This record gives sequence, C-alpha cells and structure tokens, in this order.
Amino acid sequence: MRRVSFLLLGLFALGIPGRAQTHVVQKFDGNSSTTTAPFTVNDKWEVVWNTPMPLRITLLSSDGTIVAGTAGMFRGSFYLPKGGTYYLQVNGADNGPTAPWHLSVVELGGDSQSSPSVGLNGPEMNFVPPSVQPPGNTAANPAATNVLVNPAPVAAVQTPAPAAPAVNLTEDQTRAVVMIEGDNAEGTGFLVKGPDGPAVVTNIHVIAGNPNVRILTNTGAQIVVTGLKGAADRDLAMFSIQDAHYSYLDLNTDISNSVQPGDDVITPGNSQGGEVVLNTHGTVVGIGPERVEFSNPIYHGNSGGPVFQTKTGKVLAVVTEATKVDTNNDLDKASFANHGSAITTSMRYFGLRLDTVPKWETYDLSRFLTETTFLDQFHQQSRQLDSYLNYSEKTDNQASNPNDENAAPSSKLFLTNSKIVKADEEFTRLASGADGSQRLDAYRGWLFELTDIADMNMQAIQDPSNFYGFDQQRARDEVAYRKALKKELDSFGDDISRAESLGHRNN
Repeated sequence: MRRVSFLLLGLFALGIPGRAQTHVVQKFDGNSSTTTAPFTVNDKWEVVWNTPMPLRITLLSSDGTIVAGTAGMFRGSFYLPKGGTYYLQVNGADNGPTAPWHLSVVELGGDSQSSPSVGLNGPEMNFVPPSVQPPGNTAANPAATNVLVNPAPVAAVQTPAPAAPAVNLTEDQTRAVVMIEGDNAEGTGFLVKGPDGPAVVTNIHVIAGNPNVRILTNTGAQIVVTGLKGAADRDLAMFSIQDAHYSYLDLNTDISNSVQPGDDVITPGNSQGGEVVLNTHGTVVGIGPERVEFSNPIYHGNSGGPVFQTKTGKVLAVVTEATKVDTNNDLDKASFANHGSAITTSMRYFGLRLDTVPKWETYDLSRFLTETTFLDQFHQQSRQLDSYLNYSEKTDNQASNPNDENAAPSSKLFLTNSKIVKADEEFTRLASGADGSQRLDAYRGWLFELTDIADMNMQAIQDPSNFYGFDQQRARDEVAYRKALKKELDSFGDDISRAESLGHRNN
C-alpha cells in the first residue's frame, strides 16, 4: 500500500537538446495516430519532437518488440539503439481533430547520408499490430499513404564554442550558499536578489515540520528573516531577508535558449548535514517545464542548494530530489541495459526551475509549521496502519533504508501506535479459547477499532482551506494512501482467519 514515484518510460530525456552539429535523417508528420515506415539506425541517432499536442511514442524493432517509449508529452527526445531497424507508433489525441505534429530523427554530429523523409499527412492512419503486419506500403496495409521524398540534406548548424567553464564557484559565489538548520532537519539555500529584494531560496520540505529554522552564512552569521513565500505548484520556498552586504547568485531566466544537455553544472551544498559547503560536479541531463535533471550525485543536506551552470555563471534550478530507477518492468529493464539509454545510472537527480513558477503565495510561518506537522503525523499514522495490515507481505527494510518514505514501512512500526497495539491485544485476549460467536464478536470489535483509526483526521485533511497551495497536493496524496488502507480493511469482511493470520501475536 505504499506510495510510489512514477518515472517516464525507458530512454526518455526531458526537453529538446540543442546540438552544435545536427543532421536530420528522417522526418515524420501526421495529424493523429500513426505507424511509421521502418528505418535503420546508424550511430548517435535520436528522435526529437516539439508539438502543439502531447504525443505518446513507442519505438519497436522490426519484429515488433518494444524497445522504448514515452508518456504523453508536448516535446522531448530519446536516443535510438545503434545498428538496428525500427519503427515508431505515434499516438496523438484520441478524439476529434488535432493539430499537425512533426517528429525528426537526427544524427548528433558526423557526416552520414540523409535518408528519405517520410510524409504521413492526410487522413488518420490505422495502427498495424506488430504481430500481424510490419508497417509500410503493403497490400495488407492499404490505409498507409506514405509518400517517399528525397529532400536536400539539412545543413549542420555551427554554434560558437562557449568560453571555458569555471572549475569551481568563485569566493563570492561560494559565500552566497547558506546552510539551513532546524530542530528536525538540515538543508541548503542560496542568496539571490528576488523580485521583492534580497532573499534566500530553498525547498519547502527543508522547513516543513522543522521548528526554529535558522539560516546561517558560511561564517556562521545568522541571517535575519522578514517574510516567507512558497511556490503554489512545486517544492520551493523564498525567505525575504535583511540585507547585510551579502554576496548573491544570479538566476538564469532564459533556460530554454541558454542551456543544453551536457552543460557543466555544480551543486554546492550542506552534504550529509556536515555544516560544510561541498561542491559536486556533473552535467545537465535533460530539461523539462518544471524540472532540470543533472548527473551530480547529491546527499541528504543538499536539498535547497543551487544547480549552478558554469557556462553562464547562473543558477538553473534548486536541488530537490533523487529517485531510484525501477527496472522491475521488462521494458524499463531492457531500456536501462541498452548502451544507447539516456539513463545511465541507478539514480536520477532533479532540481526545480524558478523561472517557470506561476505563482508565489505569502506564508505565515506559524500556520505553515502547524499544517506540515499535521501532515507528517497523518502520514506516520498511515504507515503504522500499513505496517500492521501488511506485516506478512513485506521484508523488514527499516534498518537498511530508514529514511525512504516511498519504501514499505518497517514490520515493527505499528508498535509505535498505541491504538493499534491496544486493538491487537484486545482481539487476542477476547478471541483466545473463545467459541465461534465470541471470536466473531472479538473480530468485529477489532475491525471497528482499526476502521476508526483509518478515519482519523480524514475530514480535516480533505479541507483545502487548511493548507497552502503546495501542501494541498501533498494532502491529496495522503488521502489517497489512507483510502487505499481503508479499502483493504473493508475487504476483510467477516474473515476472522485473515485477522488471525497477520502474525503479530508473538512480536
């Protein structure tokens, strides 16, 4: 019943990378759902699209095996495995007329010969199941109206080489990175000149449920806070502060035109809460409308720090999260193992963009601490109930992964909830040695108590007026988690044996 993080499929890389030398070797156009003609991939080929409607794209080998795919996205790219023959299934809007879309297959550098361009304009194309018929102009696929055209090769576009990047932040830039401490957590922030004056930027989760927050410079001086705002749609906070002749970092407000995958970035931060700012180097992996993915390893304590682009000397994003690549799915496992995959490590690292925040809300810090503490406690209660109901279904991973809130809770976590322990002990006492009727009464009392625990605070958490914008989404996630647990309780019915098989009696 645990919450999970969802990742895009396979080889998908956020954003549309620009390249110093690019040859278009295939072009596909259409209005709706289409199966393209096959094409053979040479070295360093990539599918790129930027469309007025979201496309779902699946890459298949000539025998119909799924190689990679993406969720519905307006723009993006993914790399193609070298040396194979493939075709694409492209899904546009399912209903009604749609705007034309355009895909390109490009070669990243080199002097390859351009392949024919395949036009697929006109009426909606029929999908051809891979197991029935490969795509193309065949008698079995009369709906295909591919027209082969031989366009002139697109000239490679040369862009000036950027100046040599700085190896590290300058002394002034390093002074603009600050440490954030509270009673329950530590993190990183950085000084900027915001729209309302001097400010410190960090993540909301660094200060959530974390009383007595202090912001310290690298000399140990405490920064005086005068106000707080939070992004309405993402995990970003901005403290207004009193200026004391601090150093400030510049924000990149033109990311779409000045940032490319492969650009060098530094993520300075309070790694592992050591109260020492450490610099970690890496590169930009991909760019999306809200997030930037980078390759720099990050640690607990790095949250809220800057993703600093050395080429421009400006901040691209705020370090926010790391997610583990889940390869349990056969498609994801095969894509991850492929040498052409854009995802090359078992962890992915993300930062949130500041330049696309649609709205900042003014926060009352006392109210914010109250609501985030409430959400933390509600989540803990859900995990305690999850621990109790699913004891026999999970391994006890608490010792090796105690801070992963997406992992299954410890099998012993329910012991920290006195109401659950009391219900369990009461059921054991009343049902032991009892006849059938008495055991059923004991079971129904046990089920009533657990259902009452599942209903605790549900009315308050479903009232959006109790939360600021960002926490409203967190509240919805918590409600979904609790409802799933309650549904599990409802499924018990009058099955006393299920309650007796939970296996808690000897713990």
